[in-house]
Amino acid sequence: MTNKYIKNIKLDDGSFIEIDVYDVLQAWNVTNPAIQHGIKKLLQPGERGTKSKRQDIEEARQSIVRALELEDDDKS
Repeated sequence: MTNKYIKNIKLDDGSFIEIDVYDVLQAWNVTNPAIQHGIKKLLQPGERGTKSKRQDIEEARQSIVRALELEDDDKS
């Protein structure tokens, strides 16, 4: 199965590395699952399968709203 989240990134020395969205989330220490979900949708809207670009963006917005709710719950 092909990983649709892998991207080749060119380094300063001209070589390439493969990374995926999960590497990015880990590098930036994104731990809120709703933020993770939203970022994943925003990095490739409409390119991951059956959903349109608009639908992915709308679902990312819903994920961010949920992330804010989770952040508010953590402060309670």
